[in-house]
Amino acid sequence: MTVSAVKDNYMTGCKLKKRRGKQGGVGLLEVLVTLVVVSVGALGMVGLQSKSIQHNQTSYLRSQAAFLANDMMERIRSNRKHASTSTEYSVLINEHEATACDNDQYPDQCETGACTRSELAEYDIKQWKFNLGCQLPEGQGSILETTESTGKVFAITIQFNDSRGRKNNRTVSLRGSL
Repeated sequence: MTVSAVKDNYMTGCKLKKRRGKQGGVGLLEVLVTLVVVSVGALGMVGLQSKSIQHNQTSYLRSQAAFLANDMMERIRSNRKHASTSTEYSVLINEHEATACDNDQYPDQCETGACTRSELAEYDIKQWKFNLGCQLPEGQGSILETTESTGKVFAITIQFNDSRGRKNNRTVSLRGSL
């Protein structure tokens, strides 16, 4: 290689370096666009998290209501002989309401002594109503009995306030037969 060829290569390399030097970095406009995109994404994630918490709370309350409805149906089935011949397991929504969620108010008369089948039915309803009022916001319940050709059918309905879920009154229903 000749001296002039080396000199031309060197000069060409210097010119290229100077051209690259004109692009100095990220512009202010590009930074602002990036900040807007990241901010919109972060706000979307916050909204998604908020909805997730709301639906999770509603799901929890519905699960509690379903558990309490199944609990009452099992209580009726455990006192099957009395439930099939009487109407003592029928209760309206505003009967036997718990006044407070206090351990002193918890019905326990059949836990400490022997109860008749009729007293057990009353005890089951009072304890169920107490649990409804304490485990669900503004929880209330009713049990309606009907007699069909296959036997007695019990319709258990539970209502509660779900104002965090944007729908105030929720209802969970269960039907069971003896």
